[in-house]
Amino acid sequence: MIGNNIVPAGSVGTADQDISSYDPSNALFEVPESDPEAEAQGALENAGFWKAQIEAALTSERRWRQEALNAENLYFGPDQDPGVTSSDEAPKMNLITDDVSFIHANIDVLKPLVFSETPTPIVTRRWRGDGRSDETDLMAAEAGQRIAQWILSTTCFDQTMERARDDWLIAGRGVARALYKAEFGEQPVVDPTTGAPMIDPATGIPVSETVKTSEEVIPKAWEWRRALFCPGHSFESTPWIAFETPMTRSRIAKRFPDHVNDFAFTTPGLAGQGRAPGDDERDTGRMGSTLDRTGEISLNPFAVATVWEIWVKEERRIVFWSPDCPGVILEKQDDPLELEHFWPMPKPLLSTTRGDNLTPRPDISYYAERAREIDKATRKMKELLETLAVAGLFPAAETDTFKQLFSGKNQLIPVQSWISLMEKGGTANMIQWLPLEQIMNCLNALSMMREASKQAMFEHSGVSDIMRAQGDPKETATAQQLKGRYAGMRLSVRQRHMAVFARDMLRIMVEIMLEMFDTARLAEICGLDLPISEAERHMRLMQIEQARMVFAQEMQAYQALQAIAQQAQQAGQQVGPLPPPPQEPKFDRVPETSWEMVHNRLRDDFSRKITLTIETDSTILADEQADKEARIEFLGAFSTFVQQLMPLMGSGQFDMKTVKELLLFGIRSFPKSRTLEGMINQLPEEPQGPPREETQVTVAKIRAETDKLLKEMEMADADKERAHEVRLKGVDLIADAADKGTDPRRRGERPKPPEAERQAVAAV
Repeated sequence: MIGNNIVPAGSVGTADQDISSYDPSNALFEVPESDPEAEAQGALENAGFWKAQIEAALTSERRWRQEALNAENLYFGPDQDPGVTSSDEAPKMNLITDDVSFIHANIDVLKPLVFSETPTPIVTRRWRGDGRSDETDLMAAEAGQRIAQWILSTTCFDQTMERARDDWLIAGRGVARALYKAEFGEQPVVDPTTGAPMIDPATGIPVSETVKTSEEVIPKAWEWRRALFCPGHSFESTPWIAFETPMTRSRIAKRFPDHVNDFAFTTPGLAGQGRAPGDDERDTGRMGSTLDRTGEISLNPFAVATVWEIWVKEERRIVFWSPDCPGVILEKQDDPLELEHFWPMPKPLLSTTRGDNLTPRPDISYYAERAREIDKATRKMKELLETLAVAGLFPAAETDTFKQLFSGKNQLIPVQSWISLMEKGGTANMIQWLPLEQIMNCLNALSMMREASKQAMFEHSGVSDIMRAQGDPKETATAQQLKGRYAGMRLSVRQRHMAVFARDMLRIMVEIMLEMFDTARLAEICGLDLPISEAERHMRLMQIEQARMVFAQEMQAYQALQAIAQQAQQAGQQVGPLPPPPQEPKFDRVPETSWEMVHNRLRDDFSRKITLTIETDSTILADEQADKEARIEFLGAFSTFVQQLMPLMGSGQFDMKTVKELLLFGIRSFPKSRTLEGMINQLPEEPQGPPREETQVTVAKIRAETDKLLKEMEMADADKERAHEVRLKGVDLIADAADKGTDPRRRGERPKPPEAERQAVAAV
């Protein structure tokens, strides 16, 4: 190698030139193609590598960023600070024209049709109806459901989705990400044996440890300008994603204290500025040679520096780099969230793209020209309307006469040369009127062109008159339904993309909570009655087993005492009242799982995927009438199912498990039945209580019960007659004993009478 030139091996050179063969392995590292290669060449080369990467990505997205900025201006309208001026002059500077009004109205029609209400999380076991009973799976599904509901009810999920939706419909790309935030504090360490705080014997100071005092997961919509993707063919193959953040000096001092003095705060703040930033400051074409930042203004009173947060997928690390702190890498972090797919965001919402490319074309661009035609026609019509008036030309010599004629008074005007006036054709020929007919024809033509441009714009944008509630009253109901159906088919693609985006965002937030939150905190959020750890669950089982053993021992002792008392009574001894028998202790059911097992099942990516499926219900506001009809249809179908299946179960043709599966098979096709499906799943496998019987069986049982009652009545009459005879015999025995003067206390114990005689004596 001579200088920077590569020469073939074996070439002859001069004495002061070293000739070596070309080594491809060494040449690969001349231009690093990954962060580890750049890092191996030093910090300066590493920083230069990411500067080149950011510049290449911004260059790749330049066309879309210009179009997106133009689309945003068309939606929002001109934005310039009028300065200190009167209120009458200010509206003239930021005038809203027809093209802005129509595009704004068009987007506002689409917004609620794409996303309008909070999605309903649906967390269920992936495999149902398989006959297995795994309580860990059941509790994992319930925990996932409660975690998802907690996220939707305690975070700004709706606002995040709406912001991403707006950027998608206007600029062409909507981005949202999940943030994890935790706060830490010191907590004294407790001695497990004594329960008292531990004391350091060397210093005598209580021992403390750092623990998390609070943690939360936050959804955040990221501005379309400040999200950057490495040039690639798809989201799945993107090597890195970067998020731009403007940071003030105080934030940098807190986040990167070692580099705060190396920053150059090149973006001035708003403090001391005479005007608020407007369209000129947002024009990315003004950035010129500044290719390592987006150029978006920062609405901050203080000067800021740009910091790029770069998520590198292959190395699973985060790189912090700033163009305002050249030559250094601020920080590198290894995978902080440990997500399965690494990215802290779902696939962005994209408008029209070429294949799976991440650089879209805003949908507004496809009908913006039609909106400009509408505005042009409106301006020309306005100009014609300003000139439209009753005007004409007449001879100057007749000025006084025509002034009196057009004064608007009821009067007679004398004309001296009447015959001459009539010869000239009267006033009709003396006045050349302004050609109003041509102006009106031009206005009508412009109006027709304007309506045609409006219709073309609506066709290009996909917003039909049905969506805008502007149907033609002359159309039949069938025609309107047909138009609404096909308009809905075109819109359903956007609705599906929005629903998938919301679902994926919710999945990422749930995964972050499962990966980062402590088990005890998740248990507190979900409120499930489960032991925290397996050790605690086994301890509760041991306590129950010990209590049962104690009860068994007490019962054995009580039974032995009963046996002794019975023997004493048989021997004629008097026995005092026995103590009450021991009561069997009542125990709550100990679950077959614990929060530790549930959390481990949910934390593991593979186990979670084979255990649960996380979906969301519709994210659009359903039509009330259609929803009512769907509910009525479901209730009718379910009622028919129950009427047909319950008698089959009562007759024994189907067991309870089969009936449950048939019910679930019938109602799963109705989206409104998911709550009822969960209730049916909780029904016991065996029927609670006696099954219903057929009429013949019931009649036979009633007849048998009647015969039994008749026999019991006959036996009762016979018993009454025998008892009367026994009582008479008992009276005779007592009289005989009195005659003989029998006294068991003086003559010894009298022989025990037969059992029948003792009963007779007792009866007397």
